[in-house]
Amino acid sequence: MSKSKFKISNLKSLRSVKGVVSIATMLVLGAVVVQIGLVGFILSYYLNTTNAGVKFSSYAFSGARSGISEGVIRIMRDDYNHGIVFSLTESGGTVINVTICTGGVPPPDPPGSCEPDVSSVLFENKVQIVVQAGSFTKKSIIVAMVAVDPLTHAVNVESIVEKDQL
Repeated sequence: MSKSKFKISNLKSLRSVKGVVSIATMLVLGAVVVQIGLVGFILSYYLNTTNAGVKFSSYAFSGARSGISEGVIRIMRDDYNHGIVFSLTESGGTVINVTICTGGVPPPDPPGSCEPDVSSVLFENKVQIVVQAGSFTKKSIIVAMVAVDPLTHAVNVESIVEKDQL
């Protein structure tokens, strides 16, 4: 029989060889990191596809609708400036960003820097409200076009449209 180089009696000599223990440690740590990544992926997949995803989606949509209502109220009170951006928070962790642009000009990215389109006569007395609401991983964007009568200051909501996510 051939004598093995790695005997218990040679433990001190094994310690002197660098890298023997570090390979096993790296394999164990690598396996733990891979398992944590897999668990995170599976949890996020199930949260997006089960009833939790539906719940968060409805939170985002209802938050966007309440942002439209808040924007219309500010327009009725004449409590807005061109390009104003304000945030709201609802229950369920819904964060709502509301942008109000006069002249019917859509807000660019990032919101809050609207530029009036002077050449557009069609949108002269129009105000556009863009609401971005998000709850956890679900987001909802709703755009409302509001007409404001310059003489009577009557507010009329002309359209409310939900935009698709990219």
